[in-house]
Amino acid sequence: MLTSTRQLACIVFTDIVGYSALMGRDEQKAFDVLIKNRQLQKPIVEAHRGRLLKEMGDGMMASFSTATDAVNAAIQILEKSMADSHFQLRIGIHLGEVVFENEDVFGDGVNIASRIQAVALPGSIYISDAVAANVTNKRGIQTRFVKEEKLKNIDSPVRIYEVVTSGSSKNITPKESSGHHSGDNSIAVMPFVNMSNDPEQDYFCDGVSEEIINALGQLTHLRVIARTSTFSFKGKTIDLREIGKLLDVRNILEGSVRKAGKRLRINAQLISASNGSRLWSNQYDRELEDVFAIQEDIATQVATSVKGFLTSEEKQVIRRPEPRIEAYEYFLKGRQAFHQLQLPLSTELFRKAIAADVDYAQAYAGLADAHSWLYEWEGQNETDLDQAEENSCKSLALAPNTAESHVSRAYVLALSKKYDEAEREFNKAIELNPNSFDAYYLFGRSSFARGDIEKSAELFRKASEVRQEDYQSLLLLSQSERMLGRDQDMSIARQSIVRARKQLALNPNDTRALSLGSGTLYEIGEEKEAFEWLNRALEINPEDSSVLFNGACLYAKAGDISHALDLLERGFQRGSGNKSWIAHDPDYEPLRNEPRFKAILNLE
Repeated sequence: MLTSTRQLACIVFTDIVGYSALMGRDEQKAFDVLIKNRQLQKPIVEAHRGRLLKEMGDGMMASFSTATDAVNAAIQILEKSMADSHFQLRIGIHLGEVVFENEDVFGDGVNIASRIQAVALPGSIYISDAVAANVTNKRGIQTRFVKEEKLKNIDSPVRIYEVVTSGSSKNITPKESSGHHSGDNSIAVMPFVNMSNDPEQDYFCDGVSEEIINALGQLTHLRVIARTSTFSFKGKTIDLREIGKLLDVRNILEGSVRKAGKRLRINAQLISASNGSRLWSNQYDRELEDVFAIQEDIATQVATSVKGFLTSEEKQVIRRPEPRIEAYEYFLKGRQAFHQLQLPLSTELFRKAIAADVDYAQAYAGLADAHSWLYEWEGQNETDLDQAEENSCKSLALAPNTAESHVSRAYVLALSKKYDEAEREFNKAIELNPNSFDAYYLFGRSSFARGDIEKSAELFRKASEVRQEDYQSLLLLSQSERMLGRDQDMSIARQSIVRARKQLALNPNDTRALSLGSGTLYEIGEEKEAFEWLNRALEINPEDSSVLFNGACLYAKAGDISHALDLLERGFQRGSGNKSWIAHDPDYEPLRNEPRFKAILNLE
C-alpha cells in the first residue's frame, strides 16, 4: 500500500563532474569513484539531520528539513570532495513543497533542485532564491547572486545564487573576478524628485541620489549606472521600463525628498525594470541630521534586494562619512556646481563646507578636484595647482582609507608630472575600491600623458568595463589600441561610437560625446558625420576647451592644417591644454613640423 505526504523540504542534488567521460575511459575507476562518493556523502547528510533519498547514476538526492542544514551539509560535502583529487561535484539546492511517497519524493521542489544542479559550475553550490532568503545572515554562510535562469520545464524564471566556499573563486569568470557584473546585478538610481515647495532644494535631492550611487558603486558584482546617465532623465516623464531598456538594467531605484526646516521625508522604492513591479519600498520621516542613516539604510536594503546577501565588509563599505549637517549642505551645493562646471562657485562652496567642519575629508577632496580641473582646463594657473596640492593632502590625511582621497591626490600628482607617486596613489585607490571608475580612467589619462600607451590601454579597458555605459574610456581605449598597432578591424572604435550614440540619445547637447566621438567617426570612415558632430559641438559651446582640442584633432586627420591650428590656438589662448598629452597623441602628427604648431606649444 502506497502512503504519501506533502511537506516543505530542502532538496539537495549532487552530481559528479565528468563521470560519463570517466566511465568511457576507465569503467573500474568510475565505479570506485561512485562508491567513494557514497561513502563521503552519507555520514555528512546524516550528521546534518538529513535523509539520503536515492542514487541516480552518478547523482545523489537528499532532503533536509531546514535550508541551513542543507547548505551546511553541501559545503562540507563539496569541500571534502575537492580535497580528493579523484572527483569533483556540482550541487543544486531548492526549498519547496514536495510529495514523499514511501522512499521516493516528487514535485516541483525536486525538479527545480535538479535543474539548478544542472546549470551549476564544477566545484560550486548553486541555490534558489528561496534557499538564499532562508540562509541570509546565518553564521558561516555567504551567497552571491549569479543570474536569473529560465529552467527547463519550469514555468517561471528562477533567481540563482552561489554559496561562497573556499573554492568559489575558482568558479568566477575573468569578467566577474575583475569586479564586473552580470546584467541581472544592475541598478540605475534615478534623481530623487524634489517635493519641497522650494525649487532651490534640488541640490539636496540630487545629493541624496548621488550618495546612494556612490555607496552602491563600491560593491563588487553590482553594476551601478553612472550619475551622468541617470540624471539625463531628470524632469522627464518616461516609463521606468523604457528607462530600463535604454540603460540596460534590471533594477531601478526612484524616490522623492521633502525637506522643510529641520524635518525630512524621503520615499524610496526599488522597481523591476522588466515589468514595473515593486521589489522594495520604504518611507522615512526623520530629522534632517538623520539623512546619513537614511542613505545608508536605502543603499543596504537595495543592495541586499539585488544581490541577495551582503557581507559585513560590504555593509561597512556602504557606510558613508557623517559630517556636520551645515557642512554637508554646502558640500552638496559645491558638488552640484562642480557637475555644472561652475568651478569658481564650486570652490567657494567647498570652502564653506570646510569652514563648517574642518575635518570634512570629502570637502577637501572636492576642493582639490575643482582646482585640478581649473588647472588642467581653465588656465594652467599655478595657484590652482598649489591649492589642489594642499587640499588633496588634507583629504588624504583625514581619510587615508577612502578611494576618493587617493584618487584626488593621484590626479594632482599626475598634473604635476610626478607619475611614479601618482601611480602609487591610483593603485591604492583601486585596492580600496576595485569599482572606482575615476581611478582607472584618470590613471589611464596619466599613463597616456606619460607616454606609457600600453598601460593606458589596459586602464581605459578596465574603466570601460567598470562603467559599461561610458563612452569616453572606450573612445580613448580605441585611440591607444590604434597607437599600439592593434584593433585593425576597428571593433573597439565602432563599439565606442555605439556608446557615444546612446549617450547622445540621453543628452543631445553633450559636447564631449560629440567632439571626442567625431575623431573616432573619422577613423571608421564616417567622415561626413564626423564633421556634423564637431560642428554641433562648436555651435553649442564654441569656447569649450575640450571641443577645441578635439576639433583640432579632427581637422589634422583630414589634412586641413590651417583649421586645425586655428582651433588649437584658440584652446591654448584660453590657457588650457595638456601639452604632455599632445606630445603623445598621434592625431596631432600632421601638425608637428608646422612652425605655428611649434610656436603654440613653445617648442621653438
